[in-house]
Amino acid sequence: MYFHWCRVGSWDGSEWEVLMDEVKQRVAELSVESGRHMSKKAKKEQRATFRDFMATIVDDEPPVEVVNFRGGTVTLRTWREIIEINFVRHCLQGGFQIQLMTNETLHMIFDIDASTINDATGAALSQLEKRLTMSKTSEAAKAADLDMTRRRRTRTNVKNYFITADGEDI
Repeated sequence: MYFHWCRVGSWDGSEWEVLMDEVKQRVAELSVESGRHMSKKAKKEQRATFRDFMATIVDDEPPVEVVNFRGGTVTLRTWREIIEINFVRHCLQGGFQIQLMTNETLHMIFDIDASTINDATGAALSQLEKRLTMSKTSEAAKAADLDMTRRRRTRTNVKNYFITADGEDI
């Protein structure tokens, strides 16, 4: 079957043009829709997602997402890559960062240069040294957790600090 395209990536003049116009219209509606029973965060996320879809479908703008991790950054430029990394992130949850830094399969999938990551994370470390420095139970992680707890406590105390009418603290 031969299709005559007016421009690259366009549905104009194809047998799918009417269907794609309907899809464009529905995506445009969803990009501004606000459900009554959705949380504010969910509405914001939905609108942002559908605005990205609309930019790709209507304006032919490719998506761009940058993922930062301890060893560097990964720039994703297709919906396929974005969906793949979101799936991996969902499956690995808390282990996503460490797997992105150390897993050779993920390096191949997302075209990550392992040599630059290994330089940043200390490739010469033994398994025991890696566990002592990178794990959640390492002294550095414990110190960071303690620091975060102190900052949260201070922030809560500042929020809840009231002065009575006679000037004494409660």
